[in-house]
Amino acid sequence: MWAEGVWVTPLLVVIGWVLVGLAAAFVMIRRGHDALIWLALGLAAGPFAIALAGLAVFLEREELAEAAVVPGESLEGDVRVLVCIDGSEAADHAAVTTVLLLGARLQTVTLLTVLDFDTALDTAPEKLDRIAAGIQSGAVTRLAELAVHPYSTRATGSAADQILRRAGSGAYDLLALGAHRQRRSRFLGSVAREIANKSSIPLLTVRAAPVESIETAERAAGRGLSPDPEP
Repeated sequence: MWAEGVWVTPLLVVIGWVLVGLAAAFVMIRRGHDALIWLALGLAAGPFAIALAGLAVFLEREELAEAAVVPGESLEGDVRVLVCIDGSEAADHAAVTTVLLLGARLQTVTLLTVLDFDTALDTAPEKLDRIAAGIQSGAVTRLAELAVHPYSTRATGSAADQILRRAGSGAYDLLALGAHRQRRSRFLGSVAREIANKSSIPLLTVRAAPVESIETAERAAGRGLSPDPEP
């Protein structure tokens, strides 16, 4: 009995260490920090992750400066669209599909990329602009093939908070998201649900499609036709 009791206290300490560290990590991930970095910190630092989280929250103040919107092309329609781009095929497909659906009603397309705080920490704004431009390059290329030249902007922090803030600014009439299961997406699960529940403007969620379907849609748009519905 005594031998068994010897292991109880160390085991409880280890469990408490891990749980407290993971709790701090979860809070920081929800605030818009990198998930892998904070999970590793939470496991390694345990309760000391709380102090690291406090420091990170203090440093967040320096990363919230509003990024300028890079001008694009304004068309003759009346619908201004905000499309969230995370570098995934699904997000690019959402941009293309939204343009095809709106057709002549499209006025502007603005691509928004949300970077996490850890990426933005001590990084020059010019470099952040290049990072965001790289993430958006696929969508920009596909839209250019449809003769649409989007506006572009970026934000730093929680994906849901930043998207909702931009959507509620009065500058947009429609919000578009790509829905898929790729882990690298920042627009999944609870984030997507929060946006759907709180968005002040209509939300269009576009399911991912094979590359062949996207290319078919683009060719159809180039001929002035509507894309064939997928089975």
